Amino acid sequence: MREELSVRETWPLECLHCRHEWQEEYTVRRMTDGHGHDVVVWMRGEVPVQPPWAGTNCPGCDMDTVSVFPKGEYARRRAPASADFASPPVEQLYSPVQPRPSIPLY
Repeated sequence: MREELSVRETWPLECLHCRHEWQEEYTVRRMTDGHGHDVVVWMRGEVPVQPPWAGTNCPGCDMDTVSVFPKGEYARRRAPASADFASPPVEQLYSPVQPRPSIPLY
């Protein structure tokens, strides 16, 4: 096999069990074998590992219910709130309409 391209990628992950969010950095090596087939090897450090969407456990609860964020989503979740997205005044949170009495179900 001959190596064609090696890049470092950071993947944001979230545990669907405990909602823990974190990032992991991988080195992705893309190669071709002697028969012209593409081969992708995922590395952490110098150790080959599964891709981020397969075989990852949460560092918080050790469950394997891990999801990968779409590209750029992690940065949007971590962006500080700006003045454009300030919370509405408390007066807007309450409805002027009185709630209806509950209907008993038999």
